[in-house]
Amino acid sequence: MHESDRLFIDLQPPPGGLRRLQRTVATRSDRTRRHSLRVAGASAFAMSLLALAWLLPGAIVRHRETTRLMSALHAAVTPPNDGIQIVDGAAIELPSGQAGVRLFLVQSATPAARTSSN
Repeated sequence: MHESDRLFIDLQPPPGGLRRLQRTVATRSDRTRRHSLRVAGASAFAMSLLALAWLLPGAIVRHRETTRLMSALHAAVTPPNDGIQIVDGAAIELPSGQAGVRLFLVQSATPAARTSSN
């Protein structure tokens, strides 16, 4: 006979006690599982909001810069309504093989100043 057998006595559960215990354990584990799922869902939602708050300002700035760049490029490529304007020079329009393309030969009236390297 072991010493633990002398220290602990076997007790019989009360009538229906085992079933009540099993039911209690099952309902608690369901509640615990549901609570764990809620906590995990709330944590995932909070992390996604944090990531969005971290990434969104940079994306907005990049979008604004891209929009400004596209507007500037569009303005630079779009010819003025009254044609090109030449100041201190001359331009001749050349024939183009494409309908949306206009070619000009542009010449300055005054030659560019040469820089001497002496």
